Amino acid sequence: MRKRTRRTGPIRLIPYGGHAALGIAVHGSLAVALDSGPPPGRAPRPVLGVVRSRPDLRTEARLIARLVLEVLTGLRPYHHLAGRTTPTLFERLESLAARLAGRATPRLGTVRVCEPARGVAEVAAVATIGAHVQALALRLEYDRRWRCAAIETTVPPG
Repeated sequence: MRKRTRRTGPIRLIPYGGHAALGIAVHGSLAVALDSGPPPGRAPRPVLGVVRSRPDLRTEARLIARLVLEVLTGLRPYHHLAGRTTPTLFERLESLAARLAGRATPRLGTVRVCEPARGVAEVAAVATIGAHVQALALRLEYDRRWRCAAIETTVPPG
């Protein structure tokens, strides 16, 4: 049986200059600096916080393309795209919805994304519905999140 050796964790020693400065509290043998600031000669650290980065365009484009395809084939109601489309497009979605209702389950294939200008993306996708291959083109615009602004498709009307 191997004897376990105990390792101590890394310790950072903070020099206090031999005297207790204002703002230093001592609890037992542990000195806690309540607001000591950075060590002399060092720049202050930036305040840490939650940083919301811009969502990945390729991931969002694939998700929106899949949702649009499922709406067009009747697997989802059109209102599932409410937060993923611009208000203008959402008003016209009901006429696009359920074009292929009752047919085979769609599979989203290749999705290509091009960003011709900042905040605008063009998405081309290939979908397989049963034995048929269909094309899907989307225009995405970024305003706090990626939203679909236009849809063009070869999915035939029902």
